Amino acid sequence: MTKLLRIALLAALLPAGPTFAAPDEKGTPKMGDIATTVAKMLESAHYSRVRLDDDVTPGVTQARHALDRYLQLLDYNRLFFTQEDIDEITGKHGDSIQNDIMLGNLTPIYGIYDRFLARVTSRVEKINSLLDKDFTFDSTRSAALNRDKLPWPANEREADRIWSDRIEAELLQATLAEKALEDAAKAKAKKAEAAAPAAPAAETAPAPPKRTPKEQIRKRYERLLKSLHEETREDQANAFLSALAQSYDPHSDYMSQRALDNFNIQMGLSLVGIGAELRSEDGYAKIQRLVPGGPAERGGQLKVNDRIVAVAQGNGEFEDVVDMKLDRVVERIRGKKGTVVRLQVLPASSADPSRLNVVTIVRDEVKLKDEEAKAQVIDVKQQGGARAARIGWITVPSFYANMNQRGVAAKSTTKDVAALLKRLKREGIEGLVIDLRRDSGGSLDEAVSLTGLFIPKGPVVQAKDTDGTIKALNDPDPGI
Repeated sequence: MTKLLRIALLAALLPAGPTFAAPDEKGTPKMGDIATTVAKMLESAHYSRVRLDDDVTPGVTQARHALDRYLQLLDYNRLFFTQEDIDEITGKHGDSIQNDIMLGNLTPIYGIYDRFLARVTSRVEKINSLLDKDFTFDSTRSAALNRDKLPWPANEREADRIWSDRIEAELLQATLAEKALEDAAKAKAKKAEAAAPAAPAAETAPAPPKRTPKEQIRKRYERLLKSLHEETREDQANAFLSALAQSYDPHSDYMSQRALDNFNIQMGLSLVGIGAELRSEDGYAKIQRLVPGGPAERGGQLKVNDRIVAVAQGNGEFEDVVDMKLDRVVERIRGKKGTVVRLQVLPASSADPSRLNVVTIVRDEVKLKDEEAKAQVIDVKQQGGARAARIGWITVPSFYANMNQRGVAAKSTTKDVAALLKRLKREGIEGLVIDLRRDSGGSLDEAVSLTGLFIPKGPVVQAKDTDGTIKALNDPDPGI
């Protein structure tokens, strides 16, 4: 049970780890006002009751701790900022940041982001210059690819040395990966040739040119720089507010309206949209998967690897979404059930970028079946092949529950697992495994009620308030 409770305590819904959501966005949110509200709520409602100007370690206030966490969030691998940058930023804002937050003044946060963007821009230019050189990979130097626990580079000169080693290491990785793929392809071809007589080669379309290892590295950092340029002031403020909440404890978080919507989708395992999973590639929102039974799959017009060029609401004008951040493309495609969205699509099968199809889809509820609890039966064999035992195996990916719906129709981990248990018992299982290894957390109430399927009654977990009051959360169902 320890494992279950530990995972449950990571949930964003715990009283000791409050989540704060921004108001609905109508135009541009007043992020300064939101920052002030979040700070006041953290001071008054968080379990620790720590104020922003309280010292959490000698000489370091809670607000300064939040600033440090924001710097770490921006440059998590400690590669772009130098210690000189950190000293300058903390020297300038370390003593005043709590007043800025309380007054809703986010100018220092935007300035820090601009400094970071300038450092990344400069570094990408240097990376491109490095990649113009020839590499022989014959040195005995090494590079730490994970630097989150290492010190910041002391200055620009040390950063240049670190990056020189890092780029050579990344290039070596890409070169070895390419060689491994080539060797595997040759071995497969040789095996196929030995297994069957040679046949006339069928005509096939030419394969797209592969990127060289150097081109892969260039593209990697160009994508990073592009994504940073796409961050709006609202995005930057949201990131800082998340760092502020997490500075109180690792399980508190701040959610923007967009993040809250996505969280509710994950908890309810359903959304209203077209039922297509997208990924960003070369500036396009590309169809990665069609959700079985969703509107896009039912319509049959969209295919995997099709690229979305523009989106229109109903009969409205098309809005170009090339080079738009993926989450914003998704926002435009989602909408109310029964409404129409039109997509301009460049088909995967088309070599002509001017040939666009217009796909009209009526939005509908999409069930995320892949994220539900699942069960299987495993027949364990004895030596010689006879069956030793029949084991039921239930995988629980999260403690999901539809927070906006109650009653029989509401989605629930407990209800799904209870149904799976009935099925497994009918199939004659003699033992059961509940697999929580990849459980990401979720609703604490669901963790408690799921535990209740296996005990008659009693407490499952306790929660303690700031005034010392202890509340036990009990199994709500006397049945097993």
